Amino acid sequence: MSEYKLYYCPQTRCRTALWMLEEVGAPYKLVPVNVRDEIESEAFAAISSMRKVPALQACDELITETAAICLFLADAHPAAQLAPAIGEAGRASLIRWMFFGSAVMEPASFDKASGREAPAGAIGWGNWERVLNTLHKALDGQFYLVNDRFSAADVALGSTMGFLMNFNMMEKDPVFVSYVERLTSRPAYIKASEIDASHAEPA
Repeated sequence: MSEYKLYYCPQTRCRTALWMLEEVGAPYKLVPVNVRDEIESEAFAAISSMRKVPALQACDELITETAAICLFLADAHPAAQLAPAIGEAGRASLIRWMFFGSAVMEPASFDKASGREAPAGAIGWGNWERVLNTLHKALDGQFYLVNDRFSAADVALGSTMGFLMNFNMMEKDPVFVSYVERLTSRPAYIKASEIDASHAEPA
């Protein structure tokens, strides 16, 4: 595999993609994109029409959506052992949790933050109470989401949980806190955070 290009803006979901790159140990190059600047964002539309980061260039394919990037990297680098292969125990669970963050947890959390109460049975993400109960059940008594060993699902979903708790948008249940602490103590996470901080503008 040739060097990846990660279109990158600090203090965004790019840090999750960067963390995943560090976990798999793949060579990569950061391509700075200031999506907060309208001119740069407009120029970036030629690469990604959604004008959102992260975006990962892998050979002749562009991959967007953070969870998709994490899953792609896990499958592309099986030696890192961050995803059960197709047909192996835990593969279905991996896919479920990979997309739980963006498809269920984030919209439910913003419904809660905005005070919007949609019927839980009429929308794809249910409601916040169900999200918390589901996560608590999945993590209570085990360290990680899939086969109780660290995987790409922990990168994707753990990042979302860490973000929400950091901004007091998620209850700091001891089960959740200890889970995120396990993730953020990993060397790859620490390195990605240091790189992210080094690219951030001074306060």
